[in-house]
Amino acid sequence: MINNQMKPRELDTIRGLLHLRSTIFSGLWVVAVVCLLALKPASAQWSPELKKVIEGAKKEGRLNLMWSQATLGGSQGAEMAQAAMNKMFGTNIQIRFAPGPAMAQVGSQIAIEFSAGQKAVSDVFLGAAAQVEPLVKRDIFQSVDWSKLLPQRITDEMTEINDRAVRLGTGLSGVTYNSRLVPGGAVPKRLEDFLKPEWKGKIASTPYAASFDVLAAEEFWGPKKTLDFVRRLSEQIAGLMRCGEAERIATGEFIALVMDCTGQDAFVWQEKGAPLDQLIPVDAAQKRYYYFTLPKNAANPNAAKLYVAFMMTEEGQRLAWKTWKIDLHMFPESNLRRKVSELEKEGVKFFDASIDWWMKNPQINKTKDEMVKILTSGKR
Repeated sequence: MINNQMKPRELDTIRGLLHLRSTIFSGLWVVAVVCLLALKPASAQWSPELKKVIEGAKKEGRLNLMWSQATLGGSQGAEMAQAAMNKMFGTNIQIRFAPGPAMAQVGSQIAIEFSAGQKAVSDVFLGAAAQVEPLVKRDIFQSVDWSKLLPQRITDEMTEINDRAVRLGTGLSGVTYNSRLVPGGAVPKRLEDFLKPEWKGKIASTPYAASFDVLAAEEFWGPKKTLDFVRRLSEQIAGLMRCGEAERIATGEFIALVMDCTGQDAFVWQEKGAPLDQLIPVDAAQKRYYYFTLPKNAANPNAAKLYVAFMMTEEGQRLAWKTWKIDLHMFPESNLRRKVSELEKEGVKFFDASIDWWMKNPQINKTKDEMVKILTSGKR
């Protein structure tokens, strides 16, 4: 109790001390609450559905993955994902990565194993729409409610074919080129610019007509215009190369690859200091996607779901960018989101080539076969 006979100055001093003590106590209480929250188990933030998957994955204890060494960092990327995933979810899953052939070949192997009643060579299949679409018809993928596993991250717009595929990353198809060797220093803006005389004998294309298939759709260029362009381009190219061989552009063997698959090769080589870049032709801009799907014959389905969920978190997306220079532009923190936004502000209109769209346009496969014949005729 404060003595009312005290002088006003003494009373003010005592009141100030009491207020200070109260403030310090409140501050300590806030600190204590923050510390208690920090000690709250990580599992508390996960949805009930994901918690079930985590427990199931703990029992399985392993995950089998197969794709090329150039994809998601290959074996090194798998080790990085293993460490980060186990830390995030409190698991001890061992990822067994096996370098594999092209995505289409891995998919075919999984389909054959499914038909034979055998476990899939990879618990997760990673592929673009062109590789996923033929397998959808064979009904080898599980339907997973991905948005319930990570409701704060995965939206319905990120999944396709009744939740049997979830988008891992966005691929921007275009032209990978050597920025130091561009004739005249003027970077083309349209695909048709590569038909000009100054590019003749200095460029390459792919033996599988990468990215031209979508152009052949009636709502894009259509088969007639696309085939005509490819014929004229075949007279311009000096040879053929596969996506993933960007060192051939960096060394000047070719000045450009018309067209590339999804362009991340340019970003990978830029990081190494090479004079590589990618341009998105305004007359052929397209967004493609890489998808994760879960085979029905996966040996470790829960570990597979957990891995996919991890790769859709912010940390997983950062890992995808670090190892493969790809992420999903639909996430706010995405590197490619910024690139897409900048191009759209410049007036570029992207064509969205999803699995659903691919399934509705089976006729483009026939046109693609014709383009492959044109490009590979007499070329090495």
